[in-house]
Amino acid sequence: MAASKVLLLGRRTQVTKTQKRKSAVLERLRRQWLSAFVSLVIQGLICVFSEQIVQAQSKPAWQEKWDKVLAEGKKEGKVVVLGPPGEIIRTAMVEGFRKAFPGISLEYSGGRSGEQAVKLKAERDAGLFSADVFVGGPTTANFQLKPIGALDPIKPALIHPDVTDLKNWRGNRLEFSDKDGIYILVFVGQTSPPLIYDPKQVKQDEIDEVHELLSPKWKGKIVINDPLVAGTTVPLFRHIWITLGSDKAIDFYRKLREQAGAVDRDQRRQIEWVAQGKYAILVAPSLGVLAQLVERGVKVGILENWKDIGTHLGASFGTVVLLNKPPHPNAAVIFLNWLLMKEAQLAWSKAMDHVSLRLDVPTDHLPPYSVPKPGVKYWRSFSEEAQTRTPEEESILKELFQR
Repeated sequence: MAASKVLLLGRRTQVTKTQKRKSAVLERLRRQWLSAFVSLVIQGLICVFSEQIVQAQSKPAWQEKWDKVLAEGKKEGKVVVLGPPGEIIRTAMVEGFRKAFPGISLEYSGGRSGEQAVKLKAERDAGLFSADVFVGGPTTANFQLKPIGALDPIKPALIHPDVTDLKNWRGNRLEFSDKDGIYILVFVGQTSPPLIYDPKQVKQDEIDEVHELLSPKWKGKIVINDPLVAGTTVPLFRHIWITLGSDKAIDFYRKLREQAGAVDRDQRRQIEWVAQGKYAILVAPSLGVLAQLVERGVKVGILENWKDIGTHLGASFGTVVLLNKPPHPNAAVIFLNWLLMKEAQLAWSKAMDHVSLRLDVPTDHLPPYSVPKPGVKYWRSFSEEAQTRTPEEESILKELFQR
């Protein structure tokens, strides 16, 4: 009996030791698995955070700057732009910008460039700074906005690589109108028809040389876009002055003024007068306004160039500047870059019938008269130097056209 009890107690002790050994093994395994799991989780988190750090460190400098400006622009909420007149271009700009940047609204004010500059100066003289960006003609930018110190340098605001990559632009460069190449960026370059005419009164071969405008048959039938205000007449008359020389140009100006039935500043009205037959010929039509009226069904004849002196490359409304002391500086930078991107340039081109200086913007939707022809030499009229009149030229034009 005693022996049996001892044997049973031994067996129980052995079982207890075995169970303890198994429990110890399981505990070690549990701890090992837990340690491995925690290690995997930690390694995973390290990988995630390391990747984020690498991505943050590898983000291009332009992207960091762009993201910051965009965030600030959204806080500002809107950008105020002075641009060309017409509902077509207004809609194209407002809707296109809204789709691209829904967090920033575009307040667009359209009008003739020279008149907008006069209004802008009056506001600034009164201490009001309501606009951020001006998009219009180079004459206005050079001779009305630049002299009053209203412009900020534009190059530092060009951020997006779609804009700064020069292979996207004609001549592999960004074109500037001002002689310093700092303030007035040109994004349109197209041939500028010197005149339009009423086909019911005029045959094109009757006016395809510059001196034919002086024929007695056109006496009182010509309307001239006023050369004393910023607009398309400035580069056209400069082209005539340079091509003919000062003596012949002065004689031509005098005789042309005698021929004119009207000198007018309303660019839309001038074109409508010709379309209605009130006048036979309009000298120096605004190509931007003409394109919008033709789109609406207005019928006029268009002379692409004079056979004897050719024509010039103009920018029409296709220059952009940043106004200083802007109420929405970051939103202005966003708009500037967007305007110069391919999508916006195509929208502008379709709305205004303008030839973009971007090489990736097609021209098959444009009228042939506005697209520069390969191998043809054109006088570049949109530079500050080209548009600067000599004192002699300024004097004779004031004598003839001063109101």
